[in-house]
Amino acid sequence: MTQQTNPTIPTAPWRDRRFVVFATGNFVNNLGEAAYKVGLPLFVYELTGSLVTMSLLAALSPAMLLLSPWLGAIVDRWGPRVFVVPGLLIQLVGAVALNLSVLGGLPSTTVLFCLAALVQLGGEMYRAGWIAGVPTMFPRNAARSRAVLSSLFVTSNIVGPLLVAAGVGLIGYLGLLWFNAATFLAPIIVWLIGVHPPTKERVPRGAGRRPGLGRDILDGWRIVRAEKRVLYVQLTSLPLHFVSGVGVLSFMVWYLRDHWDMPASGVSTAQAVANIGALIGSVYIAARARPRPRAVLALSAIVMTAALFLMALPSPAAFVVCMVAFFTLRSAMTAVTAMIIVKYLPADVVGRAEGLFNLMSGLPILAAPLLIPLVQQVAGSTAVLVFLGLASAVSLLCLLRFWPSWSDEDANPRNAVSGETPAT
Repeated sequence: MTQQTNPTIPTAPWRDRRFVVFATGNFVNNLGEAAYKVGLPLFVYELTGSLVTMSLLAALSPAMLLLSPWLGAIVDRWGPRVFVVPGLLIQLVGAVALNLSVLGGLPSTTVLFCLAALVQLGGEMYRAGWIAGVPTMFPRNAARSRAVLSSLFVTSNIVGPLLVAAGVGLIGYLGLLWFNAATFLAPIIVWLIGVHPPTKERVPRGAGRRPGLGRDILDGWRIVRAEKRVLYVQLTSLPLHFVSGVGVLSFMVWYLRDHWDMPASGVSTAQAVANIGALIGSVYIAARARPRPRAVLALSAIVMTAALFLMALPSPAAFVVCMVAFFTLRSAMTAVTAMIIVKYLPADVVGRAEGLFNLMSGLPILAAPLLIPLVQQVAGSTAVLVFLGLASAVSLLCLLRFWPSWSDEDANPRNAVSGETPAT
């Protein structure tokens, strides 16, 4: 007698060999990126000693999010294949050119910035392509596949800095940059093996003139607005993105060093533990066959807001504990907001939805590093934590406003398009 699986619960992604192959290539690529994000700023500082150059390079990653709506519209129109391999090749060309320019002598700031921007642009193209391709590559478990890939991304961000710490003494910063360039080949190999999004059906020539990308973006926004479960989760999470971006992490590191006089080894340990917490939060979401986005978001908002206020207590131990709790729930929030797009939206709008929400979250992430130093100079470092706590509390107000208007139940018939077809 054949055992029947529950048709309401999607299958585990790791039981799909194609997913395992794809996730492996994606993880290797992210591993190189994680080492690159740590190694390049340190290498540039060693070459130039310029904080301005380091800051410009650090701003490239969130700045690329501003292009996301247009990249998403292109992906939805012509399919994920238009960006996956081209994005990887652009990354590879930019990385190799950057490394060769360093080998040829100290490059100018303009050259460094332009080549690093090329690497980031290729990375954003590749990301837009593979995320939009998940529903068509793994239709039986699209949402959980997206969550598992998010967990692997968090894992790569833990391992990448460790690779820099261990490898810089063996192969140097330039060797690590060459390692990053080599990791771009892993997803290309996966593509050549045959694990990639299917070809998108072409519109017949006689079907009439297609609207511009701007109209495509507006149409995508209308679809997103109509799906309240996705829209309300994304809007509620915006204050949490503001209080948990790269600027806030930098402030927390500075606070431990400056306010508590914690040694560098202690700060590194605190970061490592917080990263492990982040991994736990992401894995928890990925492991659940039926995560409840509204409940996860509510818990994340409550814990992250409380943690920011409690960090102002006169205790470094309390600060570290709150920091771990903060990043654990932040990772759960990030995973569920990524997962819900694939779960509740049609596959042909995922690219635009990702792009629109990247733009929405990218703006507060960019704003935080500008506002935090101003608050610190005017009112002091502890006031920054209170300011961030108040900003995070806005998400609680959003929850109170939106809570009665939607539920976690899978009642939308579009789910069959976007994600979880029953297992057999």
